[in-house]
Amino acid sequence: MSTEYPKPTLRPGPPSDAARAIEGERAESCERAARADAAAGVPLLAVYVDDDVYVLNKPAQTYVHDIERLVERGMVKCDDATTVDNRATTRDVPFNASESARVVHRLDRDTSGCLVVARNRDAIRSLSAQFADGAVQKTYVALCAATADYDGVEDHRRVFTGWGRAKYGLFRLYDAADIGRALPGNKKVKVKHAETTIIVERVITDGVALRFCEPPSADDADRRRHRVALARCSPLTGRTHQIRLHCASLGLPLVGDVRYGGPIDATRDGPIDAPFSARRVAGALLHAERVAFRHPKSNLRVDVHAPRPPWARLYGAP
Repeated sequence: MSTEYPKPTLRPGPPSDAARAIEGERAESCERAARADAAAGVPLLAVYVDDDVYVLNKPAQTYVHDIERLVERGMVKCDDATTVDNRATTRDVPFNASESARVVHRLDRDTSGCLVVARNRDAIRSLSAQFADGAVQKTYVALCAATADYDGVEDHRRVFTGWGRAKYGLFRLYDAADIGRALPGNKKVKVKHAETTIIVERVITDGVALRFCEPPSADDADRRRHRVALARCSPLTGRTHQIRLHCASLGLPLVGDVRYGGPIDATRDGPIDAPFSARRVAGALLHAERVAFRHPKSNLRVDVHAPRPPWARLYGAP
């Protein structure tokens, strides 16, 4: 008797040759940039710091494992905007090389913004448990291509779906009714739940042009409307590519996210990536704007914001 497996509601197909080439170029560019930054001693910027924790403003197009190497070497700095707990000035904050400092969660290569680092073993245990239990509040801002599948009726949406791994390093969405059902290939691998609140702050059409990996077919041309949406996303679970999938399921694939149907880039009276370094290739435009957690020692609430990047300010509220 054959087993009937759940059918995905969002099934990304195999990447096109153009998408593979773009992703390969991005990966090589990021690796070159990481080596150059390490050789030049370019430090990371902290937006919050105390004796037990610091929160970095992770640059876009950087891998977390490269960030961890810089953290272990103490290559972190503050500026006048850094929140420093119980210290008079940022100049008093020491960042010494430390094997005990650890990044306690992950951000995708392309994602910028708040990245939490624990500075000792007790902090590692406390913060890791908070992330595992879903006790950490996170808010992201994303620039999306508003396709014809986005109806624009609701600006505030709660997306609750099933989630599972697919081929080619991609993931799929399933109907919420399929949560807990086994997936093909391994009975122990089941559909997990994923939940995100998505608020569309603004939809822009004037002066916007989108560029996709491949020219649209006659049937697809109308779906690729030249408009973008700035969305604020709050994930309640922490599945890989969750925000990217949930936005795509609403007809709002992220700009730069060629894996899930997004355009290569967008322009608005000029290239949006102009403020970025020329040596970095742009990727999916997603920024971890806010993170809130309980301090591992005092148990007080810590609420940290990372400034929005240039593309979010360009497309933000007028």
